[in-house]
Amino acid sequence: MRKLVHAVLLSCVPFALGTAVLCAQPGHADLSAQQHADELRVRALLQSPYFEGLYSRTYWSLIQRTDPGGFVPESLTGAYGGMFPRTIGALSLLYLETGRLDEAQKSIACVLRAMEQNNQEMVPHVVGKSGSGYTIRDDEFQIDGQAHLILGWARLAQRRGRTPFEDQTWNQVSALMTRTSGRAFLDYGGFPSQLGLVRNSALEHSREGRYWDTYDLLTQSFVGAALKDMAAVARRRGDTQQATVWEAKLAILSKGVAKNLTTVRDGKLTYLEMRLPNSAAGVPYLGLGWVALAPIAAGWEPDADPQVMENTVAVMQHSLLKVTHGLPWMPTDSYADGSFSNQIIGKGQAWEMDYARAHGDYTRIEQILRLIEVANGSSALYMEGAWLQDAHRDVTSILHDSDLPELEHAAWTTKDSGNGEQTAWWCWAMARLRRQMGMPAEPARPSTLPN
Repeated sequence: MRKLVHAVLLSCVPFALGTAVLCAQPGHADLSAQQHADELRVRALLQSPYFEGLYSRTYWSLIQRTDPGGFVPESLTGAYGGMFPRTIGALSLLYLETGRLDEAQKSIACVLRAMEQNNQEMVPHVVGKSGSGYTIRDDEFQIDGQAHLILGWARLAQRRGRTPFEDQTWNQVSALMTRTSGRAFLDYGGFPSQLGLVRNSALEHSREGRYWDTYDLLTQSFVGAALKDMAAVARRRGDTQQATVWEAKLAILSKGVAKNLTTVRDGKLTYLEMRLPNSAAGVPYLGLGWVALAPIAAGWEPDADPQVMENTVAVMQHSLLKVTHGLPWMPTDSYADGSFSNQIIGKGQAWEMDYARAHGDYTRIEQILRLIEVANGSSALYMEGAWLQDAHRDVTSILHDSDLPELEHAAWTTKDSGNGEQTAWWCWAMARLRRQMGMPAEPARPSTLPN
């Protein structure tokens, strides 16, 4: 009920945020009528030529760029080279939504084959092609990316049941899961410094555009989801011993997140984005951004207060949302001092949109879609991200609320149109939203596609 009231309050004055909004408290019938009206506006947006076209071109570009061996170039603009295994995890979850299970298998198999050809025990950052074989373009180990791939494999196995592909790759993927949840990464024990969390030495963050050595919520969410699904597959295969081990690791991780990756904001228990190692009990990082939405994408939360995710989103929407050109936008990152980034990130829009879908907040969905329509603009494919550009500010700028009036004259600028990871997540959210509204999850194929 609180979510519906929030939606109605926002609709009293278009995109009213950050100020007191006064309107009569509606009754239950009025709430239902308002929600229905909001839902109809979202449906109309989804069926508009703009979003039918953007979704169709973006979705089918992912399929078109995939070669017969399952290799998926990350970028069409040259911004990034090679194939990113992290993206294959997201792409697999998208294909599960649209029923393209063979395509999911093909790209997962491509990563596993590249690892075998190059004697890699861990999922690499970037895979390249060399003739009929594969190279490792970047062997930086990012454990969150490894968890993405394992989760994609596990969800596919859960969906299809036992297949020859599962049997052929079980040993390789189960070994990845065992390494991921081993004590080299899952730091637990009796000392205060052992947090019951997975340490990521190379979280590729939008903050400062660098790697962070951290215990972050993104990594915990995808490792937790992978452990849960891999344990279920192991039990189905009759490997109860392995399932029991992974379930025990999952319990440790769940407790670690509940204890060490939460904090109280505005009197409510919320998630921390990160905890930074300091050889003691870690230092809570009090900034907030898209990483805090990771449990939505992974589909896993610890056995903690079920309100934690709801509280986190509520705090983000209350304190982080900014308004420019009459449109609310969620900055990629905010900082403890109240400053925030001058950009939005593609998957952040997708993850928040999926949360709103699951909670019936069509007002917020409409805001996100209208922002995308303006920020993505005439770009044929969905963006990696966008920022407000003027003579004084660009994608790297850090802003304060006092800067917002000047940004009324700034224009949204996009980067890496068609970026694999961001488009996969946005299409995943769109597929789920369309299905909920009785529309086909997979869009019709466009007559032409951009190269």
